[in-house]
Amino acid sequence: MRLYERIMELAFTRLIFYPSNEVYGATAGFYDFGPVGILIKKKIIEEWRKTFIKKYGFYEVEGSIVTPEIVLKASGHVDEFTDPVVECQNCRAKIRADKLLEEKGITFEGLDDIKEKIKDVKCPRCGKPLGDNVYLINLMFPTNIGYDGLKAFLRPETAQSIFTSFIRNFRNLGGKLPLIIAQVGKSFRNEISPRQALVRLREFTQMEIEYFFDPEKQNDEVLYNEVKNKRFRIKLRGEDNPRFITVEKFKEKVMNNDAMAFFLAREWEFYTSLGLNPERMWFRHLSEEETPHYSKGNIDLEVETSYGIVEIAGNAYRTDYDLRRHQEFSKKSFEVNIGKKFIPHVVEASMGVERLFFCLLEHSYRPKTKEKEWEWFDLNPRIAPYEVAVYPLVKKDGLSDIGKSIAKSLREEFDVYYRETGSIGRRYAKADEIGVPYAITIDYQTKEDNTVTIRYRNDGKQERVSINNLVDKIKQNLKEGKRKVE
Repeated sequence: MRLYERIMELAFTRLIFYPSNEVYGATAGFYDFGPVGILIKKKIIEEWRKTFIKKYGFYEVEGSIVTPEIVLKASGHVDEFTDPVVECQNCRAKIRADKLLEEKGITFEGLDDIKEKIKDVKCPRCGKPLGDNVYLINLMFPTNIGYDGLKAFLRPETAQSIFTSFIRNFRNLGGKLPLIIAQVGKSFRNEISPRQALVRLREFTQMEIEYFFDPEKQNDEVLYNEVKNKRFRIKLRGEDNPRFITVEKFKEKVMNNDAMAFFLAREWEFYTSLGLNPERMWFRHLSEEETPHYSKGNIDLEVETSYGIVEIAGNAYRTDYDLRRHQEFSKKSFEVNIGKKFIPHVVEASMGVERLFFCLLEHSYRPKTKEKEWEWFDLNPRIAPYEVAVYPLVKKDGLSDIGKSIAKSLREEFDVYYRETGSIGRRYAKADEIGVPYAITIDYQTKEDNTVTIRYRNDGKQERVSINNLVDKIKQNLKEGKRKVE
């Protein structure tokens, strides 16, 4: 069984995530997060907020999901947010044409070239030649607003509401640049053939930051000083292998923009600190052919998984394209006047939650060993679904009452996983399997000296701690990221 298949099986049975509405057969591209998974997801988002928003005093907004057509006409999504589809002439299956060619190692340029090269490719469903019935479809979910049927779409990205409200936020947040605004929220893309679990979804969560600045002032001393001594791994244009590069070298070789350098350095730290393997990830500077016409440079973060290479973050110098387009379509000015009039430029850092979630599961997965006879996830304690599990050794002799009391008090500070049935070994295994870093056992000694046992997930070692010191002990372990007894 391939790793991603095992991850999926564990995710379903351990209530991490599972197909939406599966009693009706489930629709591809939609997943629900269960009681375990939702805690991990919320903690990933909160870690992002701590790292990128709270620490620097950036601003956060929440935009509407339903977006009028005119907004997405201005952004280019109505006309350009398309994928090529081939319809099999035999079984009428609709398949993403460009992805199918890529999977078979066939290169192409443009729609006409796709039509020519795919016609003799066999349909993955019926095995007959596909033919050249290739056409473009828009990837947005359409809807209508009100009884008059104003055309709208579910937003394909969170960024546009930040752009359309830029002037209001700029005027009321001091009228100064740079201005940094962030958003976490759902986006929707009507993928043709979604697959690969959380890697390709029709409904997903984005964490995006838009950095608005004067294009004549590419330097931001405050941000640069935060990262000037950092380095990260990157594939430069024309190079096949990633290498580590300093922030200074990045500015010299790739892009002399402090905001872009800042986001890359901070993203590298963020992702590796959460648990991604730095030897299995890198930034990639997209080629000129891959870079949108309005961008001065796009840099993606790619991760090795059992599915293949997965992009989990995109960074782009979007110039003034978005604000200029909204000015053109809305007939409202998006210029600022700070000694001169101009439309600000934007550097964007966009990070996907679900793809990161899946990559973290893969990179933290640990198989069975002689020492530990069950699979488990070595999740960073900061994003573990429950910080601590609480187990009375047995239900009788008052141990259950003590366990419930301890669990109740701990819930004021932590997410607590409580179980009082089954063998203690199996209960340890259940907690390990979902990544709980610490387990508290209440035994007969607890009644005598008011102490409990803390068991550490990674090595199974234990130590006695006074109930009175339990909260402080767990907090200290979490602060240090402690996963085993040293």
